Amino acid sequence: MISHNQQNIRVGILGVTGRMGQMLVQACLNAGLNITVATARVASAAIGHELGQYLNLAPLNVLISDRLEDVIQHCDVVIDFTTAEALSQHLKICQHAKKPMIIGITGLSEQLNQHIAQAAQDIAIVHSGNYSIGVNLSVDLVRVAAQLLGTGFEAEIIEAHHRQKIDAPSGTALMYAEAIAQVRAQLLSDLAVYQRHAQVAERAPQQIGLQAIRGGDIVGEHNTIFYGHGEQVEIKHIASNRMNFATGAIRAAMWCISQPAGLYNMHDVIHLNHSL
Repeated sequence: MISHNQQNIRVGILGVTGRMGQMLVQACLNAGLNITVATARVASAAIGHELGQYLNLAPLNVLISDRLEDVIQHCDVVIDFTTAEALSQHLKICQHAKKPMIIGITGLSEQLNQHIAQAAQDIAIVHSGNYSIGVNLSVDLVRVAAQLLGTGFEAEIIEAHHRQKIDAPSGTALMYAEAIAQVRAQLLSDLAVYQRHAQVAERAPQQIGLQAIRGGDIVGEHNTIFYGHGEQVEIKHIASNRMNFATGAIRAAMWCISQPAGLYNMHDVIHLNHSL
């Protein structure tokens, strides 16, 4: 059941004409929240259209804009699943307007990650490589496995996505890899091996291998495998549609608006035990 406070939450969704943007609109409506801000890229044919009518939904009384700075005061929280190129400007606008953000963009540069951390000094930001509840649970399962199995088991992560995904490895694969590296008390940059083309040495025991597959319309598959002597342990997550990502992002938005400034992730939102 939606509470009165949830009904009053005003949500801004960026990139509403994209695949994830449309999913976020539907998830927001499913949760009973109010969409009061909607944006699309500059020069999009959607600019100036009523959001509901443009997406073949009931009218929502929201005009699609290409200027977030002009409409941001009409929302309480911003959800951004657009692009790394657009994120920097979105951060500046939200930071200036003191609006919390949910960021679902992966494959970011170190400079952009630093920009996010800087903005989080003034506003609450949830930034996750994946907003699925199942994925975040499986990350903790991987953390437990890494602790109990130790370095006698070698870790490999295989991920598969649709042909249009730009970044590799996926942000989700990096979440699994970071969990293992943290257990081993080392930096992922010191352990990660991306593919093995032209390598002529044996696999080092501490390595964390990451392999990326791209093709077709795969929504998302991640398999973390621990190889021991005579046995192996696999922890796998398969996403069959994107709505679970959108639903998790809406959950993060409802949680985020009551938080103080700071940088959070989905483990904070769903209160998973960080001590695992």
